[in-house]
Amino acid sequence: MFRVKNRKSLIAKLLFIALTFAVSIGAGSSTPFTPNTGPSLLILGDSITWGADYFAKAQKLVAGDGQWVNVVLDGQYSRRVAFPTPNTSIRMSGVKSYLKLKAAGLNPDAVIVALGSNDVALETKVEVYEKIIRDLMNTIGNVPVTWLTVNRRDTKAIFARSVTFNTVLVKLTTEYPNLVLSDWSAIINDNPKLMAWDKVHLTPTGYATRAKSYQSSAREIYERYWIATAPTTTTTTTTLPTETTTTIVATTATTLPAVTTTIVAATTVLPTTTVATTSTTTTLASATTTIATTTTTTIKTNP
Repeated sequence: MFRVKNRKSLIAKLLFIALTFAVSIGAGSSTPFTPNTGPSLLILGDSITWGADYFAKAQKLVAGDGQWVNVVLDGQYSRRVAFPTPNTSIRMSGVKSYLKLKAAGLNPDAVIVALGSNDVALETKVEVYEKIIRDLMNTIGNVPVTWLTVNRRDTKAIFARSVTFNTVLVKLTTEYPNLVLSDWSAIINDNPKLMAWDKVHLTPTGYATRAKSYQSSAREIYERYWIATAPTTTTTTTTLPTETTTTIVATTATTLPAVTTTIVAATTVLPTTTVATTSTTTTLASATTTIATTTTTTIKTNP
């Protein structure tokens, strides 16, 4: 009985591996959307993104939060960030796929980028990584972008290039303020068993973890989108005219006219004695009296 259960479990795993390999060879999907509506979130990725939707319903998980009118998950097997040299393929290029979606009426308000795994398998130079990342960032423009770091382990050389690619991403966050990284590489480092046998794709648990990672990134990037587009409140300070009351004290000097009193000389003649009284003139000092008069004048002064 125990052997039968083990055999069934092994068969189930082998079937899953075979199914994953078979469907991923030509796998590609893009969520339908209503053109020119929003806000819209685009999750742009490769076969790992496709697998997260196929096996773990990533698009429905993100859309279930109800923050975005459109959640478009576009994943394509073997898709690269961009081609460093001219190439006619559209679906294999993140840049060209983005432009195709734009032409169809999708105007992403935010983008989650899950690309780079196929680039590190084919390209080895740092300057190429910088070129293709800049190409996609410039194509997307000035909207919030979250980019998942890369962890591919099928060879030691490719794993080392994954680390280099992530280092370039970190460097370019200073060049693109709208770029934030989600460290998927750290999740795989902490739990390598999330990867499938090929060390590129994921197990069912791995795809479920990847889907939740998209959901977490979608919530975080929505906050950035909301902050960037929220109406700005301007505070205006109005100063009312100041009324100034100025009291002017006017002093009026009133000078009373000089008063001169003259005493007429009186001469009295007595029979025997003559008394002469000298004429005396007494002048009262001119008296000047100052009366303070207060006049109040109100002046309205505008600043």
